Amino acid sequence: MARIILLLALGILAYVAWQQLIRLSPEKRRNFLMRSGFFAVLGIVLLLAATGRVHWIVAAVTAVIPFAKVLLGLLMRSLPFLQLWLKKRQQQQPPASQENRILTEHEALQLLGLKPGASREDIVMAHKRLIQKLHPDRGGNDYIASQLNAARDLLLKRYG
Repeated sequence: MARIILLLALGILAYVAWQQLIRLSPEKRRNFLMRSGFFAVLGIVLLLAATGRVHWIVAAVTAVIPFAKVLLGLLMRSLPFLQLWLKKRQQQQPPASQENRILTEHEALQLLGLKPGASREDIVMAHKRLIQKLHPDRGGNDYIASQLNAARDLLLKRYG
């Protein structure tokens, strides 16, 4: 019985849609067909989701499709503003930090509190002592810890 009622309702809906399509001018027919087609697909997907034959996410994605055209239009109109904002934001960033600059041997020795000609053990012990105090996990900061690591690596290459 439910199938008969559903088929009857679909038949009436198709008849009404056909009558409206005939009355429309050729320019408006395409828009009407696109809109009707979308609502037909949406109705079918919602019916399938309600009966458990399609996952509900598919129904949600189908329902969002008509808004995609509007959102895409908004995005295209806002691209020049987005580019301006990105340029301004990039200009406001501080200059590159000196973290990447090359450490000299003299600076590395000063950082670790060593004298030229230090042994491998001295370098390792000085680094260990300082990093235990200044490590970021113990309240130090990343910059100092990275400088200590760079100083240790440089001196171990030279002396170790």
